[in-house]
Order: sequence, then structure tokens, then C-alpha cells
Amino acid sequence: MFEVETRNVDGTPTAIGSADTFTLVVDRPVEGGGRGLGFNGGQLLYLAVAGCGSNDLFREARAAASRLRTCASA
Repeated sequence: MFEVETRNVDGTPTAIGSADTFTLVVDRPVEGGGRGLGFNGGQLLYLAVAGCGSNDLFREARAAASRLRTCASA
């Protein structure tokens, strides 16, 4: 179990998100009324899904005594 928290900065859409000892900035794009200082909600959602998938792949590869190769993207 873990806890996450967001705290808005000066009553703006910009927020500091934290979980355990880790932090990140969440914001809206400038054209959407934010300051454009951090990830927007959609980006965070996609990163969370990608991170979970990546962690699962590496966990299962380790359990199967397999190695994953990474490829550089263009």
C-alpha cells in the first residue's frame, strides 16, 4: 500500500505530486490555462501505464532467468 498527494501551487493548476520520497510537477499547458511547468494528466496516465508494463516485463524476465534487450528509438 502507498499514498500519493498533490498540492497546488499558489492557487494555480500547477501542483507538486509526491509519493514516498519522490516528487514531480503536474500542470496544464499554457494554452490550457496552466504554466506548462510539468506533465499534464494525460501524459502522466500514459507514463503510468508504460511504467507498469515495463516493470512487469522485467520482473517476469528475471523470474524466467531471461534477459530483455532494449532498442534505441529514433
